[in-house]
Amino acid sequence: MKIKTLSLAALTMLTLAACGSEEQAAPTQSADTIFVNGRIYTANDDRAFAEAFAVSGDELVAIGANSDLDALKSADTEIIDLEGRLVLPGLHDAHIHPISAMPVPVCSLENAPMTLAEIVAYASDCTAQPGMAEGDWLVVLAWNFAAGNQPGEEFKSIREALDAVSTQQPVILRGSDGHHYGVNSVALARAKNADGDIVGFTKETLATDFAELAAYIGVDETGEPNGRLTEDYALTAIDAGNLLDSGLAKSREAPELLMEVTLPKGITSFLDAAANPETLDIYDALRAKDGFHARAHLALYFDPSEYGDESGTVDYTAILSKANAIREKYADDPLIEADFLKLFADGVLEGDPLSDPPMLPNAAFSRNYLQPIYEWDDEAQWVRVAGYVDTSSALCEETRAAITAGNRPDVVAFKAANGFHPLQCLEANGVLQHPEDMIMDYVREGDKAGFTWHIHAIGDRAIQTSLDAIEAARATNGGANKHILTHLQLVRPEDFDRFAANDIYASFTFAWASRDTQYDATVIPFIDRADGPNGMYDPDGYYFRNVYPAASLRDAGAVIIAGSDAPVDTKDPRPFINIEGAVSRSIFGLPPLNEDQAISIYEAVDAYTINAAKALKQADIAGSLEPGKKADFIILDRDIFDLAENGNAADISETKVLETWFAGKKVYTSGE
Repeated sequence: MKIKTLSLAALTMLTLAACGSEEQAAPTQSADTIFVNGRIYTANDDRAFAEAFAVSGDELVAIGANSDLDALKSADTEIIDLEGRLVLPGLHDAHIHPISAMPVPVCSLENAPMTLAEIVAYASDCTAQPGMAEGDWLVVLAWNFAAGNQPGEEFKSIREALDAVSTQQPVILRGSDGHHYGVNSVALARAKNADGDIVGFTKETLATDFAELAAYIGVDETGEPNGRLTEDYALTAIDAGNLLDSGLAKSREAPELLMEVTLPKGITSFLDAAANPETLDIYDALRAKDGFHARAHLALYFDPSEYGDESGTVDYTAILSKANAIREKYADDPLIEADFLKLFADGVLEGDPLSDPPMLPNAAFSRNYLQPIYEWDDEAQWVRVAGYVDTSSALCEETRAAITAGNRPDVVAFKAANGFHPLQCLEANGVLQHPEDMIMDYVREGDKAGFTWHIHAIGDRAIQTSLDAIEAARATNGGANKHILTHLQLVRPEDFDRFAANDIYASFTFAWASRDTQYDATVIPFIDRADGPNGMYDPDGYYFRNVYPAASLRDAGAVIIAGSDAPVDTKDPRPFINIEGAVSRSIFGLPPLNEDQAISIYEAVDAYTINAAKALKQADIAGSLEPGKKADFIILDRDIFDLAENGNAADISETKVLETWFAGKKVYTSGE
């Protein structure tokens, strides 16, 4: 690739143009700092590299070859020898929850796969320590809901395991994705019905008081709750919604920890992907201390269903009034803008093979989920698919009719006769988080008010609905806003072209675009038959072909951006693990997942720099290393371009940030 450099003459012309007069003299002011002998990726339109650059104040003022910058040197100029190291623009994390990722002392399983016995041992010890309870709740964060959790002789379910932690206090495990939970019997007994009566989650109440929640509550073969909950609906019933912000009081006590989330990873700009208006005081405290070294955009989260009346009419004016007040509050802040709104279009695509019947995914899917029959594999210490229920059979038609009429078959007898749970005759294709007309209306009104949408969409039907909503909003309001769809785990091929057609950014967390057999067993068998010769990874399967389709969307003209979703999966934003996943569709030595959807190292880095800067509406000041932009950059310990281009992409994940510079100041150094 040809290296494009900018000479001092070019810099002079740039300065003259900025001054508006060709009669101005060439600049004589020296640079504060000049970095030389580097391999500097500019992320400009040519994807050019340079050898040196100069910084004055908070801006980059020149970039090119070493000799191009000699005229900017003076006795006061600091010369920093990069010794051949790679320099990138400061990274933009286009999907992160930084406050939740702050490293405060909490009980956390760190997403490690553990058996039920191991979970009990850790939770019992940690929650007994002073200061670890949240009110009367015992809370353990970052539970790996999709791997581990193997039963044993002592504990058969997560409910039994957590009962061993406490029979006096409610115990909750918060899944590492923020959508799954595990609770004990005390917590289940707290459930209130619509009348506010405490009736608890039981086999009986799931069929009556909580019939609408039954799909989100795991059960055992007897029909009793097994302690697994999905989504926030069930949390509200057990009065645990406040636990979504566990550790928040500790975060308020140490707002400076927010920068420990981003700066060591080279992140100088980010999108707070579901900013809770009640937690913005942490940003304010850090700004008051002059300790905020980032450019933040806040995607304000309001649940539209909480603003609806009994008829379902939503008061969008009330929502947008609150959002606009926050936007106005930060209108003059050069580092914080509250100009995005967050919407959850659906939930998640993981089911639970350890429930009986297996708990189906709830993400909105374009067809009915399959009903796999799982069996336990002692050697693998995990489940495998033994077959499938034929939901179109006469047996299932009769069973569905009986269940609908309130005549549930005897589970033990039915399973003995047929080999599967009678409830597996039921059919479902997931749900949208809100009614479709509510999604359409909220997106239209938010767009009209000038907010940019950041929409969580996992299942292909949720993505289709989100595209419909944005398309309709643009048709009504005009096409000024360029919105973001994030996650995009499963996208219909017929929707690929719609991203570019509607100027929608496609946001991915690339670390998830890799095989993980335990996790994949909670997803793929519900979508494609996994009992054939190729198992779960059938190259002709709908999931395999369309999972995290970065290359297909790129080929269709979409702009690809990247985000970590930390603390989902891990509190570490791990940008270089994500970049490795983008270029190899594999991390940690795991086999690749659909290699055809890999993108190049340049596209992966651009997803974290200039493309994300465009999505965050700040490409005029950040995202690339060009004269006139802010001096936000990072120095790395290795050349990730060289690694990717020479067959060593597996080493990208080991990359360390040596220094992070923000607005011309060094704000982090690794000490290495």
